[in-house]
Amino acid sequence: MEYFNQLFDQPDQLPVHWYDHEFEQCTFRKLDLSQQVLARSNFTNCQFDTCNLAGCQVKNTKFDDVHFAHCRLSQVDFSFCNAFAFHVDFEECQLDYTVFLSRNLKKTRFVDCSLKEAHFLKCDLTGAVFKHCNLELAKFGENNLTQADFSTSYNLRMNLDDNTVKKARFSLHNLPGLLAQYNLTIIE
Repeated sequence: MEYFNQLFDQPDQLPVHWYDHEFEQCTFRKLDLSQQVLARSNFTNCQFDTCNLAGCQVKNTKFDDVHFAHCRLSQVDFSFCNAFAFHVDFEECQLDYTVFLSRNLKKTRFVDCSLKEAHFLKCDLTGAVFKHCNLELAKFGENNLTQADFSTSYNLRMNLDDNTVKKARFSLHNLPGLLAQYNLTIIE
């Protein structure tokens, strides 16, 4: 089924099943979609505002220019999404335990997000912005972090040798987590 320019903010407006649908320029507001199967659905130019999407299944789901604000997306594995035209942004979202594997996340914005134990593996994060994000126990491996901005984020721990970090931005308070692999003692 196809939906265009619609607001979904009442449970009785929602499709019975969420898979195999087309949503374009739609807004989803204050909905509990946790554990839903969104497989094979396409979301284009859509916004999710104050929604619970924890544990959603997103196999072959297309997220093209989708903005998530004030949403809970913990334990979502974005690796299963359709890689074609994958572009998302997150603002004040809980993304704990999420997985991004082999995703193109160029210029993706993570603003005021919790990314505890999130996994970023083999991703292109060129120019991505992590603004005021909690990166406690987040894992970064084999990523392109060229010009990525971590300067206002905290609890960052990363093996710089395992990622491309050319012209990436970090703050002085990030140094202990960036140098941890060398077993150094940092004194202020």
